[in-house]
Amino acid sequence: MKRMIFSALMCMTVFFRLLQGSPVPMIAQSTEKSQSPEQLKARLLERMVRLPPTYRGDNNARLKWEWYDGIVRSYLYEKSAIIEEVSADQGSLLRADYVFRGVKVTFQEIFKLTDKDDDKLVPILAHWGLLKNARQNVFEGLTLLGKQGEVKGPITRKYIASYKDAGLRYGGYFDFLYVLEYKDQTSGKLERAGGVADDAVNFRWRDIKDRVVDDMTEERAAEDRTLLREAYAKSLKASVPTQ
Repeated sequence: MKRMIFSALMCMTVFFRLLQGSPVPMIAQSTEKSQSPEQLKARLLERMVRLPPTYRGDNNARLKWEWYDGIVRSYLYEKSAIIEEVSADQGSLLRADYVFRGVKVTFQEIFKLTDKDDDKLVPILAHWGLLKNARQNVFEGLTLLGKQGEVKGPITRKYIASYKDAGLRYGGYFDFLYVLEYKDQTSGKLERAGGVADDAVNFRWRDIKDRVVDDMTEERAAEDRTLLREAYAKSLKASVPTQ
């Protein structure tokens, strides 16, 4: 009997020493050290595919909208991929503004153009994805230009409108898009920036290159919620027939 008690005590001693000396294995323990939002930003910008810029127009005056569109798509894809990776690591679906919280990205960081492109025209609406992520004041006061560099007028604001309100044939009262509004220098009227061609409206590269085009702060998110709330209210009112 004494021998059995002694053996049990010895087993318990060895067991507790093993617990103290060895870490307890964790299920689904992360194999990758968590990175800060700024480190994730650096990883995103490194992963992007960037081909040399291509141009069109007289004297290669403007960047090809296809090139611009491709760069934006690569940026947004890598951003989504990192969000998915971090979400999988955390075990829950995370918002972009949480994964990259507080991060700001400029046009220059995305497109990596050189000073020789300062006078080039940039087809700002060739992809709407970046327009959504910018603060309202990023574009205010900038001069909107046509395909040949002709002045259209200064940007007055960025807002959200329904496709119906924007005068587009496709989409309804509750299909929304982000709109840049400008004051036509000839008529003085407020107009929606756009046109038939993907490069119908442009900005000069030197005017926008250092501006933040992807703002992942809570301030931008709150601003966006306000714009969308206003758009819903206006569209709901317009969708109800008058008596």
